[in-house]
Amino acid sequence: MNLLDIQRSLGKELNISEILQTNLESQKYGLIITASEAQDIIEARNQAIQSHGRIELGTGVIKKIITLFCGSPYMRGNEYIQNINELIDIFYYFKTETQDLIGDDELLTIMKEFYDSSCQGSLELLRSRELVLFVRDFRSSLLKNNYDQETEQR
Repeated sequence: MNLLDIQRSLGKELNISEILQTNLESQKYGLIITASEAQDIIEARNQAIQSHGRIELGTGVIKKIITLFCGSPYMRGNEYIQNINELIDIFYYFKTETQDLIGDDELLTIMKEFYDSSCQGSLELLRSRELVLFVRDFRSSLLKNNYDQETEQR
């Protein structure tokens, strides 16, 4: 085993350990992540960042998603890991769609608000309706602001 393999192995264990620490919060809601599920979450995150052309170091976003969404009345144990994985993909997709102009915490707060209210726990509605409309309005607002600034400069 070379040094790179050792670093990857240690990093993998650290990431799993960091994700397992979220159980301190999620267990209050009867939601627990096992080590193998933490590994599945890491793999889902890696796939999401690759498919959306992103670079991400660490598990900060994963931990934020778990901590924020575990208290949702729509988060259920039998769908917990699948929902977390989907939320990770949704996050990275819309992070890209907003061109990183919205901070992680702000985007996650918006996602959670829609998830708990108008989507009533539906990830499909979150992805295909609410966040699509939000991004459309966000881009429109950016274009308007850019136009207004150009007009003022003339």
